[in-house]
Amino acid sequence: MPKSREHGQGALYWVESRKMWRAVLDVGFDEVTGKRVQKARMSKSKDEAVKKLNAMLRERDSLGMVMDRSTRVAELAEVWLADVADRAKPKTLTNYRSNVRTKILPALGRRVVSELTPADVRRMHAAIRASGAGYASVASAHRTLVTMLEYAKSERVLSGENVAMLGPPRRGRVGKAKDSFTREQAKALLRVEDARVTLGLLTGLRSGEAMALRWEDIDFDRAVAELSWSLTEASFRHGCNGTCGKKRAGNCPRRILEISDSLEAVPLEGRLVLVRPKNDTPRQIPLTPAAVQQLQKLRRSDDGPNPYGLVWHRANGAPKTNTDDNDHLRTVLTQAGIDEPPATTHWLRHTYVTLSEHAGIPWAAAAGVSGHGSPEASDPYRHVLTSEGRKAVTTLSAWVENQ
Repeated sequence: MPKSREHGQGALYWVESRKMWRAVLDVGFDEVTGKRVQKARMSKSKDEAVKKLNAMLRERDSLGMVMDRSTRVAELAEVWLADVADRAKPKTLTNYRSNVRTKILPALGRRVVSELTPADVRRMHAAIRASGAGYASVASAHRTLVTMLEYAKSERVLSGENVAMLGPPRRGRVGKAKDSFTREQAKALLRVEDARVTLGLLTGLRSGEAMALRWEDIDFDRAVAELSWSLTEASFRHGCNGTCGKKRAGNCPRRILEISDSLEAVPLEGRLVLVRPKNDTPRQIPLTPAAVQQLQKLRRSDDGPNPYGLVWHRANGAPKTNTDDNDHLRTVLTQAGIDEPPATTHWLRHTYVTLSEHAGIPWAAAAGVSGHGSPEASDPYRHVLTSEGRKAVTTLSAWVENQ
C-alpha cells in the first residue's frame, strides 16, 4: 500500500515485481475521460524515490506541470512530422524529414527530450561535420531541431528552455566563396539584356518566384509584375495503402502528391507545383523600361507550346527547374565575360540587396521589392563591395584631413 502522505503530496510505495520504489503524483484529470492523471518515477532506493517525488512536486508547483521524462527524440519527431505535414509547404516538409532521418535521429534519437543539453546539440553538430557535410547542412539541421523542440514545448513535452536555442552552430573556417556579384559585374550582366537576369539584379526575386511567373501576372501598361506564386517540388506518397509492393512512393502506380489540404497549391507536372510565395504574401515588383522591353521581346519570340502561360519554361512548355535556371545564368555569365563557376541565381538576390545598400536605398523600399520581412532577414544578403568600401575610406580620410 502507498505510504500515507498529505493530500496532493503524492505517494511512495515498493513494487515487489520490479524490486523498485515508485513515486506517484496526481497532476490533474484527463479532459476527455475525466479520469485522474498521474505521473510516476521509479528508483532502486527509497531515498532516490523521495528525491524524485520532491522534484515532481517542485515542477508541478512552479511550472504548473510535471516534466515529461519518458518521450524520446525519435518519438517526438514522429508526432511532430505528422503534425507539421498538415501545414508545411512541400519543400519545407521534405527538408524537415531529411534532417530528422539523416542528421537528428542518428545523433539524438534515443535521448529523452526533457533531458537534452547544449552538449547534446553540439554532439549532433560534430556528427554532421564528421560525415563530410558543411556549415549549411549543420545549420539546416539545427533550425529543424529548434522548430521541433518549440513544438515539444507547446505540447507540454518540454517545459524548460529550448536547448537548441542556447548554442547555434559555429561556422567553420571562412573560404573564398562569395554570394554576390560586384558592381562592375552587375553592369556587364545588365548589358546582355536578358530579362531573367535583369529582374534578378534589379528586384531580387527568388528563383522559385521567377519560375512561377506567368504572362498574366505582368501588367505592361503599369510596368509591374505580380509575384503571387512560387514553383517548388512536392514529394509523392503511396495512394494504394501500401499494396503496390513498391518501396519508393514515386514508383507507386497510384501515387499522390503530398500536399496539405490547408495549403493553396496548383499542381503542374510531375512533382512541380505552384504554392504561395515565402511568408504567403504576394507582392508587386516594379519593372524598369529596359525590363519591360526585354520581357516584351521574350514574349514575341515565345512561339512554342506553353500550356501554363509561364514566362520562363522549357522548349516543350514544361516548367523550368532550379537547375535550368542556374544553367541559363551561366550562359549569360559567359556572354558577359564573367568567370564565376560557383555562381547561382541566388547570387542575383544577394547582389540586389548589396547594391541597394551601397546605393543608399532605404531598407523599407528595397525590402518591399525583395520580400524580406525584417532587417535581420536581409543581413545575410549584405556584402561589402571592395571598390565601394575603398571610396568610403578615401572620402572619410579626405573629410578628416580637410577639417
